[in-house]
Amino acid sequence: MSDTPVLSAEPDGGRPKSGSAGTGAQPGRVTIRDVARAAGVSRQTVTRAINDMPEISVETRQRVMRTVEELGYRPNRFAIDLSRQRTHAVGLIVGTFRNPYYAQLADAFVGELRSRDWQVVVGTADQGEAEAVRSMASQADAIIGYFLDPPAMFAPAARGVPIVQLEERASTPGVHSVEIDFRAGIRGLVAALRAKGARRFAMIDSSRPTSHGVVVGSPRRHFFEEAVGSPCPVVAEPETIAGGVDGLRRLLAQDPQIDTVLAFNDLMAMGAVQGAHMLGVDVPGTVRIVGIDGLSLGEAISPTLTTLSLETHAVAAEAASILADLFASEPMPSASITRTVSPVVVWRESA
Repeated sequence: MSDTPVLSAEPDGGRPKSGSAGTGAQPGRVTIRDVARAAGVSRQTVTRAINDMPEISVETRQRVMRTVEELGYRPNRFAIDLSRQRTHAVGLIVGTFRNPYYAQLADAFVGELRSRDWQVVVGTADQGEAEAVRSMASQADAIIGYFLDPPAMFAPAARGVPIVQLEERASTPGVHSVEIDFRAGIRGLVAALRAKGARRFAMIDSSRPTSHGVVVGSPRRHFFEEAVGSPCPVVAEPETIAGGVDGLRRLLAQDPQIDTVLAFNDLMAMGAVQGAHMLGVDVPGTVRIVGIDGLSLGEAISPTLTTLSLETHAVAAEAASILADLFASEPMPSASITRTVSPVVVWRESA
């Protein structure tokens, strides 16, 4: 007997009707019935064609497969996994492994998902977020990812595969989210820094490029300015160590009296510490420097880096919890599910 999985018809029997009340189903996903109707064959014939089974002519098989491609049909992996007692496959998309935060995040997710006996496929969005989603959707039952573009730009590429977006709240049908409560986290950080004597705040923000231009003014900057409560110097730099070096230089050139600097991420904060050494500025005696991420790598520099930790293990656990709820639902709900994780300050020597 062949080990090739046999793809059966979806249990719901057809495509969800747009606007139908009470179903909660994710709209627009192509079903095996749609393929059969468009190709003018039975559902059994579609199953035989997809699984390369006998008792079907070459011409019919080719017609069915052309229809599958034209409609963007994706076989029901949930039915396959259930029939073969296989685990779910989850795709994780991160920005780039050039930033160690994403490696730390991936490690947390691999541990969490494997603890649930789920397969993990990891990829980056270096080739573009929509293309990364499109590629991952052919391999996974669900996708988790960090995305800079709005969901409208990448969600259609999933072709009905559920997505869990990390960091920001999602409201697009079929896109769920684990939100980081930056407002509360940064407010608490600023209050604690003030209690330590901080008076003149500044920030090195990200000049992050996206597929539709360069982001100007990140949400982290907005929450920081809100928490500080008064105008403060802000510069934008690439999310690199070099960006942190240049950012600190620019800030101190604008205002030599700055005593506390928040960097968009830990990599930039480590660059700011390096820049302070180059300028002969004492950290934390003259300038306190704080990052955002929670990298363990921050313990390898001198002084060790104080950071607002994004709690990657908690993020991974919440995302997995959302997927567990989705996998257990039939039909799968389209209304966005959101879970929230609060960042935690890890106090070290730099502040």
